[in-house]
This record gives sequence, structure tokens and C-alpha cells, in this order.
Amino acid sequence: MKRMAVLFRSSSGAKPNPVKGFYTALAMFLPLLVLTMLGQRAFGVLVMTGALLTSFGDIDTSYRTQAWSLGMTAAGGALMTALGRLIGGPWWVEIVEIFLVVFISGLLSVYGRVAATMGLLLTIPFVSSLANRSGPATARPAAGGFLLGGAILMLFAFLFAWLQSHRSMPRNEVRPNRSQPPLTTRASQLMLTSPLLRFSSLRAVGAAVAAGSGWILGGPPFYWAALTVIICTQQDQKASLMMALQNVVATYLGALLAEVLIAGMQNVLALELIVVAITVLAFTIKDLNYLLYLFFFTILILLLISIGMTGQSLAVSRVVTTLIGAGIVLVITFLSQLSFFERKVVPP
Repeated sequence: MKRMAVLFRSSSGAKPNPVKGFYTALAMFLPLLVLTMLGQRAFGVLVMTGALLTSFGDIDTSYRTQAWSLGMTAAGGALMTALGRLIGGPWWVEIVEIFLVVFISGLLSVYGRVAATMGLLLTIPFVSSLANRSGPATARPAAGGFLLGGAILMLFAFLFAWLQSHRSMPRNEVRPNRSQPPLTTRASQLMLTSPLLRFSSLRAVGAAVAAGSGWILGGPPFYWAALTVIICTQQDQKASLMMALQNVVATYLGALLAEVLIAGMQNVLALELIVVAITVLAFTIKDLNYLLYLFFFTILILLLISIGMTGQSLAVSRVVTTLIGAGIVLVITFLSQLSFFERKVVPP
């Protein structure tokens, strides 16, 4: 029971943020509604996706850091989305591309935690764009939709922050300590025996295996498995195992509830209203508890897919791919503990 309680433990100092939930839902669905009324529903979906993925970079900190994070996620995500559409090819080419991008993003830890987080955030739209398989012709509208969605989310985020600042004490503008390690330290972290290089290599191989197994077998969207590996694999082994377990539990429970809603809710309008409500809930508790956030996020994704595919459910596929991704995370954690992968110290 104590171990299960840890899964639902709230983050220290975090509080529910209904304002974030409201403006994230507004940024996602208001442009979609307007563009659908104008006969541009396909582009509206791209804008909604851009707002959704940019929201991952919406962190509760100083306005300066929040602006930098959202701006980089929106602009970088648009570029990575276009890149994924442009360089997509045979399955083996895409496996190599995923390996390289995930490997490079892991090495960004050399430049600090902020760079590492940004590398992780930009890997997600790249892998998702590769899995879309729409071809180079869609690169420009996909990037434009992503950038517009990210810009709209930024606009609403700062608008509501400005409104809140007139009703409460402003947040302290504390600049984060971004002191860079010396050049010699960075170089040592990139040596063949360094833990960082080992971590980046194992995570990149795991993501490539997860994506490749689905594309080879022609199975469900295995990019979900690749994303599970990318997100859950941490340098801290205990953190990796905890995140993998949280992903499995939240995905299973979320997929179960989503399947019930898809099967039992025949009214599309009612289902769309539920999607909006779940979006508000998910991003209200985003910084409070990762498992609860992922639970609602899983429901959100599956309901959005079901509405777009006229009632088709991918709940089982979501659970299967998450289990495969979590299994690969366990293998990576095990391999990282083997003496072969441990850094060898040569005695003087």
C-alpha cells in the first residue's frame, strides 16, 4: 500500500492550477472551432496539436523562463515537425533518424537541466511527425499549424497571467542559475566511458527498438512505445522505474475509462464537451501529480482519436504499446547496472 501511495503523492509545493487548465483548453479548441466553421478543419487539427504539444513547455516559474520555454517549444517544435515530415522514409531509415535525434537530445544534458528538458520536449513532436507519414508536401502546413497553435497558447498564457497579476501578488522574477560547467568537464562527459554517453546510447537504442518493432510488424502506433521510452528513461534509475510504473498504471486506467466513454457515448457533441472538460482537468493538475495528469491525458488522446476516426478506439493499442515501452525501460535500467556498462576506473 505504501508503494502505491507513492504513485499518487503530490509534487512538493505544487497546487492545482485551474487557470492553466482553462487557457490550455481554450487555446486548443477555440482555433479548432473557428477554423472548422471556415472549412479548414484539417488545419485546425494541426493548430490544436501544436497548442497541445507546446503546453508541455508551460512550466510554473518566472515569466521570463516561462516565455523562453514556451517560445522555444513552439518554434523548435514547428521545426522538428517539419523535419519529421521531410526526412521520413523506409522504416529502417526512420529507425536510424529516431536513434540519432534521441541520442543527441540526451547529450544536451552537458549544457544543463534546461537544455536537457528542451531536448526532450523537441524529440516528442519529431517522433510524432515521423509516425504521421504524410510526406514532405505536408511539412509546411504542419509546421505552420504547430507554430500558430503554440503562439495562441503563449498569448492566452500571458493574457491570463496579466489578469492574475492585477488580483494577486506578482511572481518573483528569480533568474535561474544557468552557470555552465567548464569546457574540460563537458568534454569528460562525452567520453566513451562517461555515464551520460552510456545513458544517451541506451535510451536511443531503446527508442529505436520500440519504434522499429511496430513498423517492421505493421502493428499499432508503436511511436507511443518509443515516446514511453524517451520520457521514462532517466539517469536516475529509481526515477525511471517510478515513471514507467506510473505510465503503465495511468495508461491502463485511462484507456479503460476512455473505452467505456467511446462505447457508451453515442452523442458526438456530448463527447466533445467531455473532451474539453477532461483537458481542463488534465492541465489543472499537470504540476500536481504526474500519474493523475497522465490518466486524464490518456483519456484525452484516445477520445480525440476516436472523434477524428468516427468512433474507432485505440485503447488496447495504447495499453499494449505503453507496456512494451515500459518493458524496454526496465531492460535499459537492468543493462545500465551491468559491469560491462559501468565506467571502468584504471588504477594509477
